Amino acid sequence: MEPTDYKSIYRHLESLPVFSDHSHHREDAQFAPPFTLEKALSISYVAWLGHPLDGTPERRRALLDHARHNTYLIWFEKGLQRVHGLTEPLTVENWDAVSDTLSRAYAADPDFHWQALRAHGFERAILDSFWNPGDDVGHPELFTPTFRIDQFMYAYHAEADGPNGIRPWAHYGIAPRTLGELVACMQTIIRARRQQGKVAAFKCAEAYNRDITFQPDDAEAAARVFGRHPREVTRAEWRLFGNYIFNRCCELAAELDVPFQIHTGLARLDGSQPVNFEDTLARHPRTRFVLFHSGYPWIHQAAGLAHNYANVLPSLTWTATISTTAAIRALHEFLDVGRSVNDITWGDDCACAEEAVGALLAWRHIVATVIAERLAGGLLHAHDADLLAEKLLFRNGRRVYGNGGPRS
Repeated sequence: MEPTDYKSIYRHLESLPVFSDHSHHREDAQFAPPFTLEKALSISYVAWLGHPLDGTPERRRALLDHARHNTYLIWFEKGLQRVHGLTEPLTVENWDAVSDTLSRAYAADPDFHWQALRAHGFERAILDSFWNPGDDVGHPELFTPTFRIDQFMYAYHAEADGPNGIRPWAHYGIAPRTLGELVACMQTIIRARRQQGKVAAFKCAEAYNRDITFQPDDAEAAARVFGRHPREVTRAEWRLFGNYIFNRCCELAAELDVPFQIHTGLARLDGSQPVNFEDTLARHPRTRFVLFHSGYPWIHQAAGLAHNYANVLPSLTWTATISTTAAIRALHEFLDVGRSVNDITWGDDCACAEEAVGALLAWRHIVATVIAERLAGGLLHAHDADLLAEKLLFRNGRRVYGNGGPRS
């Protein structure tokens, strides 16, 4: 390409494949007819805005009135238009016609929901199927699972419920008698899946349930929690148990040489700041930690950790659609201070094609904007622009995650 301005850069980006380091794309049954516009919105981040839809014009009008300028809705709409060949903005008046167009596409082809990702540039996505950790939703052609470890942080008793309603003992068919046996079961399960090429990374989303200050082991305290009924375990004791399991997962990630994805930022805002994770970074220097979501709204903290720690890999997953302007700042900052441009990744973090394609459009916009601004500001040589674009779109993802199996 001749990277002289935003438009020419963006056109080049459209020709490149893209690697997503994080997806929540749902299983086939979720897209069975009738799959409507309101169903798609209900599994998107637009639903987080608090303007529920009930099929009435009044609720649709309220959503568009309140959220028209929110980047969740902006990029969802752009993805909707791109996937279904639409040109007009979404309105109350054309809502039913747009929904009918979407519904017909899904009814005509049961594979439409994932083939649409392929058709619009996705070459691979790392899938976090939180409802069934480690699943590829039956489409290994596109998705490689990350393995969410959170449920094991609750596996101190057969009746202990983990996140998303998963009881770890029943889910995995295990009955450990000691804490040591539980850790061995967990390791065996994960190692076997890794050998099958089904663990591209570990994932921890406990920032939604607790702070991310995962403290050093108190092995005796964790052993005292094991085997006790959930009614008998205090929150402080549960945290100690969780810390112990989390540290074993950090060690296993280093052993298997898989990156460990950590949710930072928007969750429990009193504890999800990236800097809370600093002691863990220092304690596990051999583990590669992917700090998700740019730590938004604390993007400077994520950048600072990437500056100070070689085992930090900053990811802009979700950031592009949380706040596009913040994502532009974050990418500039990660390029400015990170130890390696090869560690910066992006993911769509979406559950359906319309939103995922919109997130990709946002990412292309962000990359094109940053490259154009750095060229104009003298921070990027013209002959480096092509390679930087390729790294940010797909090369870094391939490098960080491989194919989900053991590295040769």
